[in-house]
Amino acid sequence: MSTHLAMPQPTYASTPEVVGLYPPSNQDSSSKANELMARSMSRTPSPTLSEMDLLNGVKKKRTWQEMIRTYAIIAVVVAVVVLIEVYHKKIINALTPVTRWLQGTKAGWLIPIVVLIAMSFPPLFGHEIVGILCGLVWGLGEGFGIVAAGTILGEICTFYVFRLCLGRRAKKWEFTKIGYGTLSYIIRDGGLLIPIVVRYSSLPSHFTTAIFATCGMPFWIFLVAAIVSLPKQLALAYVGVALGQNSKTSNTVQRIVIAVTGVITVLAMVYIRRKMIQAQPAVIYARRKARQAKLQGTVV
Repeated sequence: MSTHLAMPQPTYASTPEVVGLYPPSNQDSSSKANELMARSMSRTPSPTLSEMDLLNGVKKKRTWQEMIRTYAIIAVVVAVVVLIEVYHKKIINALTPVTRWLQGTKAGWLIPIVVLIAMSFPPLFGHEIVGILCGLVWGLGEGFGIVAAGTILGEICTFYVFRLCLGRRAKKWEFTKIGYGTLSYIIRDGGLLIPIVVRYSSLPSHFTTAIFATCGMPFWIFLVAAIVSLPKQLALAYVGVALGQNSKTSNTVQRIVIAVTGVITVLAMVYIRRKMIQAQPAVIYARRKARQAKLQGTVV
């Protein structure tokens, strides 16, 4: 009797079919690759490293160039305030010929309006100097009227130029520059309040006008925000009036006006920063969906 045991063999209901040949054909591999790619693209892409840092509250270390730029701006502001206080009389004497010429020129009030309109386009600046000069030459009432007219007309021109010329490019910036995209988001979603607060913040007016124009804001909201923020120009005109009067009372009021304006500007900027932080998750999610749509567009 044989002691050899045969190994049991598995039984099949039917003859097993060959799943595929090796190597697979090019058609099969490409179809599987497209299937896998389409399956992966059906999910929203993960946040990038920089987006994860923003979501987790990780602050990016500032470069020495950024720190120098910040300190330089602070130094310039402090230097201007100190120079106005120390060389008060010399500044008035230096501006006397200019003030007399403007007062004696027919329709001289049109000159600062034209200058303000030109300065509304970035990167030009100097609204503050023109506003102070208007208060010095024409007084508080007429000076403020001139500054207000030049500011509003200049902002309207800037608004339409940016809307017509940079609208499409700005839409791309919203998904490539997260700071710009977040600010555009809160402005577009904030109704009338946010644009007014932005106008009172430390952000340059021509920069905010460019965002207002390209983020889809209705013109009437932009115009109301610009008009409501005109007290900033009133403060500039009063500084010019105080320089011309050179009295103890006017100088005291001037310091109070500057201090109050500075506090309002800082508080407005803090409010805007908080709103931007709150909006970051929604903006980052929109950026992820935009990347997903772009990837899906590449699949044939």
